[in-house]
Amino acid sequence: MTDPADLNLVLAVIKPVDALRARALRHLHTRPRLLVPFSVGLELLFVAKRFRLGYVESLGATEAHFDLEGRDVLYTAAEALDSGDIATVFDAVHLADAFRRGGSLHTADERLLRSPFPTTRF
Repeated sequence: MTDPADLNLVLAVIKPVDALRARALRHLHTRPRLLVPFSVGLELLFVAKRFRLGYVESLGATEAHFDLEGRDVLYTAAEALDSGDIATVFDAVHLADAFRRGGSLHTADERLLRSPFPTTRF
């Protein structure tokens, strides 16, 4: 079983300047690779811009040190956010999940219906 990491540990490791970075890296080197749960990956997408990180960049930096749960959905959402195709993290994740499953998102949101992702009007 892989132990999970929280957002504080992930940020301490991936931010270029963080007071806890050295301590966090030492911690990681003393144990097997930790898992970043999907929920923490989602949190990371919400805070990435605050720390001047691109969405895809933040996931890549995370994967350099951790295993990432739901990486396909998170990366697809991050690419949509970085490109500007989708404006919000939740919308990007919902669309990416539908896309990765081979389905479409059922929505009444006109912005999402015009997106390059598969959508169905209800």
